[in-house]
Order: sequence, then structure tokens, then C-alpha cells
Amino acid sequence: MNKKYIAIIAGVVVLLIGIFCFFKFKPSSLDKVLKEANAYKSYELVCNMEMLENDELKSYQVTSTFAHIGEKDYYKVELYDKSLNQAQVIVRNDDGVFVLTPSLNQAFQFKSEWPNNSPKPYIYQSLLSFLKDNKPEKVKDGYLVNGNMAYENDDRVKTQEVKFDKNLKPIYVNVYDKDGTEVIKLTASSFKVNQDLKKDQFAQETIMKQTQNQYTSASSALPLYPVALMGSTLENEKVSQIDNTTNHILKFTGEKSFTIIESALSKQDAMSVQTIGGDMIDLVDGIAFQDDNQMTYVSSGIVCSLYSNDLTKEEMLSVLSSMQATNVK
Repeated sequence: MNKKYIAIIAGVVVLLIGIFCFFKFKPSSLDKVLKEANAYKSYELVCNMEMLENDELKSYQVTSTFAHIGEKDYYKVELYDKSLNQAQVIVRNDDGVFVLTPSLNQAFQFKSEWPNNSPKPYIYQSLLSFLKDNKPEKVKDGYLVNGNMAYENDDRVKTQEVKFDKNLKPIYVNVYDKDGTEVIKLTASSFKVNQDLKKDQFAQETIMKQTQNQYTSASSALPLYPVALMGSTLENEKVSQIDNTTNHILKFTGEKSFTIIESALSKQDAMSVQTIGGDMIDLVDGIAFQDDNQMTYVSSGIVCSLYSNDLTKEEMLSVLSSMQATNVK
């Protein structure tokens, strides 16, 4: 074989190797758009969320806002309960983490890593992490991602499906239990990025002023009753007045006894902030906090406190998250 042919063959081999390396190591279009998505300085995601709780379907409008300002991340999530015309706002700012009930001008302050301590279907960073950790399927109009999922305080959650458009705008999030039953369904209606957001928009005082007159009181919803009874039955219930606050007291006895005290927060003229020393338990549609044998659940202007020496933390959560307007007697 003469030198001419050897040179041609060598050139072809080098060309093929070059083409192979180009396509193998060339960043894909998904890699490029994922890098751009992770670099967003701000976003606002508006979506409708439905949650199945003990055969009761709860419906929320969720507005999730994020901004990276300076060296810090700021978050604000407004959970609007459509059936109660009540909203709860969770915000992370320079002062910490706050849970606000705007219609009542009241707030709880926590020491917490929220929202980074557990995945959330309405936090865009959680969805991007899910995409990165699983193998996305390229479909005609975007990307579909399926994989195992665990929410820290909801042991029903086993798998999740997320759909993005070609630019990684979230389209929907479906969350399933071990039987494949859909327990959370979130459908995005709006997603805006890189808006000019200011720190003041994440301040609890600003949020209160902007939203406190938009919603109504939820006091008429009381009393609520748990569906998850842990082998106990309702022994008695009574109503008491303490400092102009109406308390509904439900006592359950049986295999695992417990007492629930529930009340509607009353509106304050000046913003009231209660600092909570116990651990914040971050739920998809609300928050709870625990201190020894007491766990308190706050949602839509209603506070439910459960006291028990028999229930575990997980069982307390199951009872409180099953509260609804159904008499168990």
C-alpha cells in the first residue's frame, strides 16, 4: 500500500474520531437550556394544585416567587384555598422564615431551611433537581420525567411525573402513591422569569399590607374532625372561651388516645408575630410544628393543636392532616 493511500486512510480515521468526539462531548440542547434555567435570577410560577386527603379533594391556587438578590435567595409561596377564600403565605427573607395569614394580620416565625429541606411541586429548583436526577424522555413538545420521589412529611408519596416544555417551563406535576393513585396534581398556568424583583417584595410587612383585605375569615369552618383516628373514638367535645377566643376541644380515647384543641385566629389591628421555638414541619399545603407531646397544625387561619403521649410524630401528622368538616360521631 503506497503512502498516498495510507495518508488517505489515516485522514479518514482522524475525521471519524473527530466526528465521534464532537457528537459525544457536544453539549445537548437539554444541557444548554438546563444551564440557562439554573441561572434564572428570578421567577414567578402560578399554578392550580389539587390534593387528595382522605377522599377529600382540596383545591388551591399557588403563586411561587423566587429571586436571587446579592448573595441571598428569597422565596414567597402563596397558597390560596379556593373553598375557604383563605390564603397562607410562606416567605423566606433576611429575617428568617415566616408563615403569614394575611386576612388576620398574623404571622409565625421559624428557624428553618425552608424550602430547601424537602422537595416541593411548586418550587422550580425542586423540579430541575428531579429532572437532573432522572432520565428525561424527549417528547414532541418538550420533556417528560418520571422517577421515584419522597416528600419528607408525606409518606404516601412514592413516584412523580413532571412535564416541561422545550425551554423547561413547567407544564404539570403529578405525584403518586405506592398504588399509582394520584395524590397531588399541579398544573402551571403562568411562568415568568428574570423579572426585576426587590427585597421589599419579600418583606412580611409588605406582603401583609398588599393582601390582608383580599380574603375572609375561616371561623365558620369549625369544628373540624380527623378522619385518621388511630384506633380511637370521639369520647366528648366541648367549646370554651378563653381571652375572647373560641376553642373547640375534642377528646379521643381508645388504642391511642389524644386531644385536639382547635380555634380560628382572630384579626389583629397591628401585625402580630409569634416566634416558634419548636421544629417547623413543612407540608405541601401548610405547616405544623412540634414540641414534645404537642403538635400544632396551621392552615387557612385555623390552628389545631394535638396532645398525646401515645402517638408518634408520623401518627400525629396523619391525624392533623386528615382534619375536615365531617362529624365522626
